[in-house]
Amino acid sequence: MTTVREGFLLIESQAAAVPGGVGFPRDAVTQARLGHPVVLFLIQDAVALAVPGRSPELEAFIGAGGRVWVDDFSLAQRGLASAGLLPAAHRTDMGAVAEAVLNPAVKVVWH
Repeated sequence: MTTVREGFLLIESQAAAVPGGVGFPRDAVTQARLGHPVVLFLIQDAVALAVPGRSPELEAFIGAGGRVWVDDFSLAQRGLASAGLLPAAHRTDMGAVAEAVLNPAVKVVWH
């Protein structure tokens, strides 16, 4: 996993609570398809989206060149610490997120 140097950091905390997990991840797909560098950070309930087969939008996002980070702590809290995740999903912690949030070249949106 690398840091976010520019572009968008989209932080999703709620997608798994919405049937189909649509909305914000779909916005991430749009930005990635437009060629913008985008990292989608899944935290809290949204970490379940990184389980294979759970979110076609997330898989489309990865296919469009987006990067996915998944919060280790949230995975552990939800009993998913040993779950198999999408191969492109990278486990991380809040340190990497804090670094990106503090970077003025990164636009951060939290849902």
